[in-house]
Amino acid sequence: MKKKIIVALGVSSLLVSLHAQDKIGDAREILNQWVETQQIISETKSDWALERSILRDSEKLLTSELERLDAELKEMNATATAADEERTKLAAEKETLGAAAAVVEANVGSLETQVKAIVQTFPAPLLDKIKPLIRRLPKDPANTKLTLGERVQNIVGILSQADKFNGTITQTSESREVAEGRVIEVRTIYWGLGGAFYVDAAGEYAGVGYPATEGWEWPQIEGAGPKIKRLLDVYEGSEDIQFVAVPSQIK
Repeated sequence: MKKKIIVALGVSSLLVSLHAQDKIGDAREILNQWVETQQIISETKSDWALERSILRDSEKLLTSELERLDAELKEMNATATAADEERTKLAAEKETLGAAAAVVEANVGSLETQVKAIVQTFPAPLLDKIKPLIRRLPKDPANTKLTLGERVQNIVGILSQADKFNGTITQTSESREVAEGRVIEVRTIYWGLGGAFYVDAAGEYAGVGYPATEGWEWPQIEGAGPKIKRLLDVYEGSEDIQFVAVPSQIK
């Protein structure tokens, strides 16, 4: 009987021991799972922190790029508006210039004819300076290969040189016919386009000059040589500055 009791107690202890071992194994398994879960949570938090940092940096970068693109778009719109305004302005100027060019083109032939007549009254020193421009004036204004700009340039060049000559005093040496078949060297001083005085080296032959319809006329004035010679000497600096009364003629 006692033996049976001992055996029963042993079996019971064995069962309790086995049950306890099962409980310990279950607890260890649960603990392992908890540790694994904590590791997963920690890794997930770490990964999320890294991804969140990357996302924030990406957000800043994209926001900056968006602001840059918005600024460029505004600038392009402003530039386009300015370009449209400039285009409108240039179109208006082109229309105005076109109308002006039409007026000039309609009258340039008449201006060239008038200039041809005017240059006939120019003195020799001025004609020598503008000969290239005079040669460029078309013989037939209605039939020429010159552009409108070239024709206007010729006219403006001739008139500007004439205006410059008219505003200055010009002294030069020239050959003058004082008698039929007799030509002498004289000094001539031009007072713009209005008139001139001339005299030879000895002061024997002297006179005045003035423009006429077919060129300049040079009448001789008897006895005027000494005074006109003194006038030119004063101008050239070989005589002291003084008032010189000289005869003149206006035609």
